[in-house]
Amino acid sequence: MEIRKANVMFGKAGGNASRNSYTCRISLPKTWVDRMGLNPERREVQIAFDGDRITIQQPEGSPIKQAPLADNKRIWAFALVWEQMYRNHANIPFGFFEDMDFIGKGLADLGFVMDCGESMKRAFPGVDVFKDNEAFKRIMDQVDLQTLGNAIFSQWRYWNHWSMGRMEESDFEWFVMAYSRLAELAA
Repeated sequence: MEIRKANVMFGKAGGNASRNSYTCRISLPKTWVDRMGLNPERREVQIAFDGDRITIQQPEGSPIKQAPLADNKRIWAFALVWEQMYRNHANIPFGFFEDMDFIGKGLADLGFVMDCGESMKRAFPGVDVFKDNEAFKRIMDQVDLQTLGNAIFSQWRYWNHWSMGRMEESDFEWFVMAYSRLAELAA
C-alpha cells in the first residue's frame, strides 16, 4: 500500500448552506486515480468513514478498477478455460457467462479494462472487429495482449449488460477466437 501526506482544502459552502458551512477537498495523485480507472466519464466512487479513516473505493461490484497486468501464466490459464467454456456453451448454464464474478472480475483482476472497445478502435480504426468475425480474424495477428484483453472485457460487458438480444453462434465464435488468441499471446 502506498501512503502519502495531503492537505485538506477548506472552502466556503454555497447554495442553501448555513453561514458557517464549508466544503472539504483533497487532491489525489493522478497515478492513483488512473489505476482506479477513474476519468471524467467514470467518476463515481464510494467513500467510507470509520471514525478514524476515510477510504475511497470503487462502488461495490464495479469492474473498472485497473489492476496491473497479471503474469502471462495466469492470463494463459484463464484464456484456455474460457475458450473451452465458450466453445462448449451449449452444455454450460448461461449464468456462468453473465455472472460478474466469473468473467468480469477475472478479467479486471488480470489487468484488463472494460473500455467500451476504445483501445481496439484506436488500434484498428475503421475496422469493426466486434460485429464482423472476418475482420476480427484479419487483425488477429496484429493485436497485442492488453488491447485484446480489453476488447474481450468490453465485448463481454456488451452482451452481459447492454444487448437486448440473445447471442448467436457467431457471437460465441468471436469469444472462442479471442480467448484462443489471448492464450497464444500469453504462452
